[in-house]
Amino acid sequence: MKIEMPLQEMRDGVMTITLNRPEKLNALTPEIYSFIGDCINHASNDPACVAVVLRGNGRAFSSGFDLKLEMGERTHEDKLHALHEVANRARWAVWHCKKPVIAAIHGYCMGGAFELVLPCDFTIATESCRLGEPEILFGAGPAFMMVPWLVNHKIAKDILLTGRQFTAAEALRMGIVSTVVPDDGLDAAIDGLTQTLSRLPSAAVRITKTGINRAYETMGMTPHINSWVEAAAYLSYIDDAARSEFQKRVMQDGPGAGIAWRTSYYKTGNAS
Repeated sequence: MKIEMPLQEMRDGVMTITLNRPEKLNALTPEIYSFIGDCINHASNDPACVAVVLRGNGRAFSSGFDLKLEMGERTHEDKLHALHEVANRARWAVWHCKKPVIAAIHGYCMGGAFELVLPCDFTIATESCRLGEPEILFGAGPAFMMVPWLVNHKIAKDILLTGRQFTAAEALRMGIVSTVVPDDGLDAAIDGLTQTLSRLPSAAVRITKTGINRAYETMGMTPHINSWVEAAAYLSYIDDAARSEFQKRVMQDGPGAGIAWRTSYYKTGNAS
């Protein structure tokens, strides 16, 4: 199956990377993560680039990692490689990018896409956007464990231990997003922020971003996230009835059927 890769455009010093699988709610794959990581690294070293924007075509920013790939059978080595060397490589590229990275999110921003947004310097969300880390609902966990570094421990547990969806307004109060705009205001908000960033002294922006990031790194964020990946990869091998049923429905009938079953299961407690 051919994967539609993100669109890439450089205009007025701003590199825009647009997820482009709208019929799949921009579900992410290892190839897409690799592409994003490469684009971010290129932008970081491009003197003509002043900022990077991540956004999505269609009804959503992204529903997260492609569930058929997530639920498919892979060796532990393959899973660890996909999490650490591919997906998290892209997320660390965002974190270490010398240029500010802006996530412009709408519709859904879930799971692996939510984790991609966490290391961004700015996140602009539309009012109707829904966010969340639903991995625990199918016996998995986040590969990029940055949430506890961004919010207090009770909020982190609310996000990661319930797997619930939450609104953009809630995400703003949590400190997960920078600002919330009307559903038709995303383009204007991006333009306003990128224009501001383009006028600032680039060296000052680069060095100040490094200084802010270093505060978290000095406290141990980087080794914590990197050491957690092994545990995240092992989670998929732990036998659980709900995970097995969800996996079966996703693989046989597609992600939509799996999600419908999961929603009913956690709403009623009935796995039938």
